[in-house]
Amino acid sequence: MGAFRTIERLPVFRRLIPSVRKRMASLTWSGDFKVVRSNGAAFLVNFRNYVDRQIAFHGDYETAQHDYFLSEMDRRGCDVFIDVGANIGLYSVLAARRPQPPRIVAFEPDPRNYDQFRANLLINGVTAAVETHRLAVSNRSSVAFRMASATSTGESRVDPTDPDAVELPAVRLDEFLPLTGTTIFIKIDIEGHELAALTGMAGLLRANRCFLQVECFAERLGQVTSFLSQAGFTRQHEIESDRFFANF
Repeated sequence: MGAFRTIERLPVFRRLIPSVRKRMASLTWSGDFKVVRSNGAAFLVNFRNYVDRQIAFHGDYETAQHDYFLSEMDRRGCDVFIDVGANIGLYSVLAARRPQPPRIVAFEPDPRNYDQFRANLLINGVTAAVETHRLAVSNRSSVAFRMASATSTGESRVDPTDPDAVELPAVRLDEFLPLTGTTIFIKIDIEGHELAALTGMAGLLRANRCFLQVECFAERLGQVTSFLSQAGFTRQHEIESDRFFANF
C-alpha cells in the first residue's frame, strides 16, 4: 500500500489514477453512490462530487484540519460544537462518534448536501446526536444562494450577484443559539460568507469560550483576522486555507 501511495503521488499518475477510479465508479457504483469507510466511520459518497471522491478514492478529506480541530476539542474540552457549512457531515459525524460527544448543532443550506448529510448520520447511528438545520448562517434572515453544479456541491455559496441565485432562509447565531458561559467549537466553511456569519454571531463569541476553524482565503483574511482580533481572539494555527482562532 505504501508503494502504491508513492506511485500515486507522481505527476503523471496523480492525473491518471483518479480518472481511472472515476471511470470504474461510473460502471460499478449503483446510482453514482456508494458507502465507504473513513476514520472508522461510514460515509455515503457520490463519485461525481469532488469532496466525496477525496473520501472514496484517497481515504479522507482535510485530514490534517479535522485531526487538529478534534485534538484541540479533546485538549480544551467542548460543550457545544457548531458545524457551519456541514456539507455531507464529515466533521459532525467524526465528532458525534467520539466517546463523549458534545452537543452538536449543524447547518447546511444546499438541499443535496443536506440530504446526504442526514443519510450519513443515519448509517453511523448518530442521528439523535446531531441537531441539523437546512439553513444558511449569516448576519441577516435570508441570503441569495448560488447552487453549484452537481460535481462540486461543496462550492455552493451566498452570491447576490448571480442572477440564478435562489433566496434561502438564514439565521444569526446570536439569536438562534443564545449561549453564555460555555466552551464552543465552531467550524466555518461557507465559501466566502464567513465575515457575515461571524458578525451575526458576535455576541455569542464574546459571551463564551470559543475555538474557531475558519476556511478563509487570502483576499478576505485581513478582514476576518481584524474582526476576530477586536473580539479578543488570537490565531492559533493554520493549515492551508483553514485558520484557527481562540479566545481562551
